[in-house]
Amino acid sequence: MNHKPLAKTIQEIFIVLFLLAPSLSFSQQKDSAALDQFIAKQITDYKIPGLAIGIIKNNKVIFKKGYGATSTAKGFPVNTKTIFPISSCTKAFTAAALGILVEDGKIKWDDKVIKYLPNFKLSDPWITKELTITDILSHRSGLKTFDGDLLWYGTKNTREDIAKLIRYSPIRTNFRTDFAYQNIMYLVAGLVVESVTGNTWDAFLKERIFSPLKMTATSTNRDSITSESNFARPHIQNKPIEPLNMHNISPAGGIDSNIDDMLTWIQMWLAHGRINDTTILNDGTVNTITSVKTLFSNNKDDGYGLGWYIRHTKNGKVINHNGGMPGYISSVVLFPDSSSGIVILTNKISQVNDELVKAITGYLTQKDTFNWKEADKEMSGKSTVFDWDKKRKPQPKKSALIPNFSRYEGEYEDMVYGKAVIRREKGKPFLELLPTKELFSGFLYNIDADRCKIIFNDPFVPEGEVIFVRDTNKKITGFKLDIDSNDFLFNDLAFDKIP
Repeated sequence: MNHKPLAKTIQEIFIVLFLLAPSLSFSQQKDSAALDQFIAKQITDYKIPGLAIGIIKNNKVIFKKGYGATSTAKGFPVNTKTIFPISSCTKAFTAAALGILVEDGKIKWDDKVIKYLPNFKLSDPWITKELTITDILSHRSGLKTFDGDLLWYGTKNTREDIAKLIRYSPIRTNFRTDFAYQNIMYLVAGLVVESVTGNTWDAFLKERIFSPLKMTATSTNRDSITSESNFARPHIQNKPIEPLNMHNISPAGGIDSNIDDMLTWIQMWLAHGRINDTTILNDGTVNTITSVKTLFSNNKDDGYGLGWYIRHTKNGKVINHNGGMPGYISSVVLFPDSSSGIVILTNKISQVNDELVKAITGYLTQKDTFNWKEADKEMSGKSTVFDWDKKRKPQPKKSALIPNFSRYEGEYEDMVYGKAVIRREKGKPFLELLPTKELFSGFLYNIDADRCKIIFNDPFVPEGEVIFVRDTNKKITGFKLDIDSNDFLFNDLAFDKIP
């Protein structure tokens, strides 16, 4: 057998690799270009003002880019440094903060909440005594989905105010069994962090998560945001609106970040709590946070962990969370079995996030056979227009005339939510819920003696009815609201007229 000199063989291998390198690079560039073109097309098709996206495979960033503008009115081009609210994707940060405290030996997952917040109460005394940190992070507190959200949305209530007022909400689901999505319980989790550390939730996240990960653009307040900032404005009807202040509910949904920082956050999770030489969480804590605690069905593999949704597919485990607020959608998806991940941030509510995630998941798992044209056909939400993006129909002028309107005028009060006023505005019947009067106020339109239509200023709230309550003498003593909202429990409010 003839043997080539080792030096000659190495030289030949080097030449082959050198010649192949440009073609490999070209192939990668071609893939990225096709992906880029696909995303750009969806921005146009879905009429998205601005979108930023980052993709990781084998725990390496393979694609990141911004599209569109921060605002359709005097905006800046979106890039990977553009700040977006991540909304409920914040919940994973709060869960991680408590995981750090577990590792520090300061708390345990099964500790009772009242150990750290002795004045905290739910309406059920037994649940109050038994409620654990795991319970409040896994949406199994016994409260109904979104119960209490009227206490923070657009109000000036503090975090402490809201946590105190939630005791008046009834228990309507099975404690520790039923999944019922809860923002207030994450607010309570943030207060636990503050009680244990003697510092604010905000400062703790900055010290133990943001700074170690060098997530310098990520914050829990918008004090430094100006009209000149690289900040994505929310949009309705393709027009920018003012973003809602989230400070009083921050532990549930108040973090702002960008693609560069969120990719670092994803890489930390994919590397089991570590990135480079920095360790945020150990393996055991990551496994605890990303394992199912509350089931959605009889399938024990799918449910909610601590700050994350968890499901299993033919391609392995999927860990994800979305976030949404008026004019914003955020999506974070982890595929731990392939060390891959996706983050998408947009400044308009649409179906594009979920559908892009589906398409890109296919691209990551079937790269050699993936067909972008077929994927485009699967993007089925392009023609969907949500009610808040439609112009409201004008109401008949006659309906603004309410007979004997003076009998309805006056102050009313719900003992938990606060006061409301029925009065005239520009000569027309008008209702405003004072804690959220910039959003929850609007003109009244006559239906009959006991009912009026109400159309609030907030376009995310559908039109509904004000139903008046009378005593045995037919005198108006209060009113209730009948508004079929997916986000707020208006029907729980009961306003009594103040004499």
